[in-house]
Amino acid sequence: MTEKPMKKLKSSSFLGGIVFFFLVIFLIIWGYNTLLSWAQSKNDSPINAVVVHGEFRYLKREELEQKIVQKLDGSFFSLDVVRLQNKIEENPWVYSASIRKEWPRKLHIYVVEQDAFAIWNNDLLLNKFGDVFYANDVKVDDTLARLYGPEGNEKDVLKGYVDMEYLLKLHNFKISELVLSERYAWQVWLKSGIHLNLGRSDKMSRVQRFLDLQPLLVEYGNKKIARVDLRYDIGLAVSWQ
Repeated sequence: MTEKPMKKLKSSSFLGGIVFFFLVIFLIIWGYNTLLSWAQSKNDSPINAVVVHGEFRYLKREELEQKIVQKLDGSFFSLDVVRLQNKIEENPWVYSASIRKEWPRKLHIYVVEQDAFAIWNNDLLLNKFGDVFYANDVKVDDTLARLYGPEGNEKDVLKGYVDMEYLLKLHNFKISELVLSERYAWQVWLKSGIHLNLGRSDKMSRVQRFLDLQPLLVEYGNKKIARVDLRYDIGLAVSWQ
């Protein structure tokens, strides 16, 4: 082969390499722009599925999902998750909520329902942490204990209830109502109908005194106990039905 044809062949190969190189660059740019355009169109689409997770006794899953959909105000990436979470937690029966996005158009909402532990001052509820919340016209378990006390003393009253209830249950008694007065005196009504007046101090030792003497009172009186006044350092006073 002569030198001239060899030069033409090399020149042709070089030109083909340049064309191939630019073709590859073009395809990469075109593919990137196409993918970016497709992704943007997906991202701009509204979220079309909301799934609520959790165990509910008072909340209704379908109703909660519908309300969450109404609160959505953005696409998959533009949605303000913190703002939506705060809106969900405005429901008094929602203790906490967390959100997870599933691309491209789905939301998973994990909800922890409030635990109605006791009724507080007739029209409010307490959870197990002593936090107050409103029932919002939801019918709650009518076997819940009724607790009463000054505003701001919810946690103290709840602790008193839990401590006394534990001690009383060991002897087959349960609390129906518990009152902490404005003067911080404790009174307890048992489900059996007995009223315990415990006074302002030593409430646990006074409950224990009642439990220690109750069998003797029943045997001695041969009647149902109506009221027991335990505000004494020693002994007690009993009223019968």
